[in-house]
Amino acid sequence: MPRLQPATGTLVVIAAGRSATTLPPSALMVRQAGDSWSAVGSVSGSVPAAPDQRQLLVASVPAGTYDGVRLGDATQPVAIAVVAGQVEPLLLGVESGRLIAGAVYAGNDDVNLGLGELAGKFIAMPGFDLTDQSGHAFNLGSIAGKDVVVAAFHTTCHETCPLYAALFFQLSKQTKGTVSLVEVTTDPTTDTPAVLATYARQIGATWTFATGTSAQVASFWKPFAVELATGDTHTSTLALIDRHGYMRLVYRGVPKVGSEIPPSLVTSLSAQGLSELASGGDGWGAPDVLQALGTIARVEQSPEPAGGKAPDFALVSTDGSTVRLTDLLGKPLVINFWATYCPPCKAEMPLLSRSLATRPGVTLVLINEGESRDAAQSFLSGLKIDRPALLDSDLKVGRAYGLSALPMTIFVRSDGTIDRKQIGQLDQRVLDAELSNLSSQ
Repeated sequence: MPRLQPATGTLVVIAAGRSATTLPPSALMVRQAGDSWSAVGSVSGSVPAAPDQRQLLVASVPAGTYDGVRLGDATQPVAIAVVAGQVEPLLLGVESGRLIAGAVYAGNDDVNLGLGELAGKFIAMPGFDLTDQSGHAFNLGSIAGKDVVVAAFHTTCHETCPLYAALFFQLSKQTKGTVSLVEVTTDPTTDTPAVLATYARQIGATWTFATGTSAQVASFWKPFAVELATGDTHTSTLALIDRHGYMRLVYRGVPKVGSEIPPSLVTSLSAQGLSELASGGDGWGAPDVLQALGTIARVEQSPEPAGGKAPDFALVSTDGSTVRLTDLLGKPLVINFWATYCPPCKAEMPLLSRSLATRPGVTLVLINEGESRDAAQSFLSGLKIDRPALLDSDLKVGRAYGLSALPMTIFVRSDGTIDRKQIGQLDQRVLDAELSNLSSQ
């Protein structure tokens, strides 16, 4: 009998640099679980400056999951999923003939991201040397391969820091280990590793806390313009660092945590901290951070802040009734604009219907854009959605809400003001966080 050959996929290897360079002849290998290395081929030649790129090699590779790349004597971690019969792009960031640390990207989304990073659209996080609450080294290697949310804090702060801890509790429920959550002190003299360990135990935190010498901590926070501080005086800051070590976003001020805050953190708040909790801080919270993380991972999502009053409407429903926005106010609303020709709409609508069914305090409003009653009803029936939809036949309501793409979801507070606008498909994490936020108002 003929010997069965393993299923293979195609690995397309491309290269780009921060500036034009040359790659000497180098052996390229990929690593499977268990530290088993497989040769892919030899690559060499000119490498253009990103966003330009050059294809180095096309190779058949056994289908499977790989977790590292070796080019010459340099090794970098990267998640590569080779599917039988499919093409998987692999981008190598090259500088002075060698791999750039953290600059290996696999998959279409990450390759596009990598070309942007190499082209200088993002700023790399400088190297740092800190120590976590267990006494272990905490540096760029500790966070390689994961998106990171990092916050400035110190254990003697009773104004905003407990609110950041509450935010991290909310994020930890939604990210479930897929994102590294880190709080780095701004008071290294007080916050030794032992003090951080005690603090983490007291509040029940499972994420990383880090400290160091004053010089080390000051160096860490310098790119974010955060000064060392003590007491309740410091710059309240949260930053996102992507899995390749690039600084992507910085939030300033006080997060909005709603009512989801452990009692132990509430009792630790000063009078000013309690005032910030009650006022909703500066208006951003877990939904915004999760949206930003989604944007880093899936560049096609376009979350947008909103604000102001929700425009009024009066629309005919698929059940023949007329529904006005004014009739719905008094409870938070989730207004979803959709159409039958929109695949993401079809994917997210069961999620919306299922999630809102468990939250009687929030009303789901489905608005079909420009289609007939029969088309809308058939679509809903096919998805087993047992609720009517409103018909925006002339598209005027969509335009009033700033509709630019489908699906679009508007989260409206009970007083009729817009809390958030999401352009693009929602996922469970973001929806849960936003519904929790709406329910707490």
